[in-house]
Amino acid sequence: MVRESEERATIVGKLLVNDDVALAKLLTLMRMFRDSVELAHTLLFRRKFSESEVKRRLTKVLSNAWYASSAIKVAKLYKEQTKIKLRKPLLYSVGAKCEEGNRNIRLVSTDKVLIKIPHADGRHEWIEVRVRFGKNYIPLLQELNSCNYGAGVTIKLKGKRENWKTVFRKKLYLYLNVPADLYAKYFGKRVKVESENKFYAGFDFNVDRINMVIVDSYGRIRDIRNIHFPEVINYDKNKSRAIRQDALSKLVEYAVSHGVKYFVIEDLSKPNNIRGNVRKWSIRKYQQQVSMLVKKVGGTLVKVNPAYTSIDAIGISLSKGIDVHTASAYLIALRGIKRYTTIQKATV
Repeated sequence: MVRESEERATIVGKLLVNDDVALAKLLTLMRMFRDSVELAHTLLFRRKFSESEVKRRLTKVLSNAWYASSAIKVAKLYKEQTKIKLRKPLLYSVGAKCEEGNRNIRLVSTDKVLIKIPHADGRHEWIEVRVRFGKNYIPLLQELNSCNYGAGVTIKLKGKRENWKTVFRKKLYLYLNVPADLYAKYFGKRVKVESENKFYAGFDFNVDRINMVIVDSYGRIRDIRNIHFPEVINYDKNKSRAIRQDALSKLVEYAVSHGVKYFVIEDLSKPNNIRGNVRKWSIRKYQQQVSMLVKKVGGTLVKVNPAYTSIDAIGISLSKGIDVHTASAYLIALRGIKRYTTIQKATV
């Protein structure tokens, strides 16, 4: 099984299911899997069952231990919530290097995928479905199939507020989680960290801006770069995410071209509470993007303890005459120097 801590990148392809019988089987399985995720969440976090007991029960529901383990993994993503109710059906299978990439959902070529449909009598069947990826992903997918890589796969309905029951045939998408190193090999940034790059860049991420402060190894500020995007408050989540991702990408490239090797962020497990009608953004997705960008440019990612950053930043803001968000980014960069130095000493 692929380690949960392994960094991954996601490639999206559109599923093309022309066979009505195969489509019905897939949709039924996706509904069962969605219900199993909700059940797993209840058993794990409300009734406090052991993971092995939850897996045993889910295996009876799904008739497949691998899908049961995958449902538990999805349920853990909602650990901070007291109760979950998933609106749309979905299906997920954890990657496995020793099982042709995935035990239950296998990409057999760049345009075909096999999906295991389990049955209670043990006579499982496979359905073959076409999948369409962008042309620029084909070389990566060819290497993924020819080498021993594990790849987690999610199948879900993509859409905004439509009734999924009326559009599911046209809205089925496959999300392929590939190793970050493999993705960076084909989609690396034009700029790369050079051997002489020694600086640290601290990032403070907010709903309407990203603040970045570049410091040297002595903690002296070398550069400050901020990007504001207040308009995202009124945009839908997809457009808002695209704007934030573009801003972060620009800052990383700027940092590399100005001598940065170490990229420092707070090690946050969940988003802060945001008041008003501004939606919460996914800190987990933000951290994944930072990790991916740093790999692309050949830098080093450093995560630091977020405790008291906002409080300590107030004093720094007053003493240095900078805004509090820039002060937070500066403080994060300073903590990155200390954190990385500590790690290096421990490994020597």
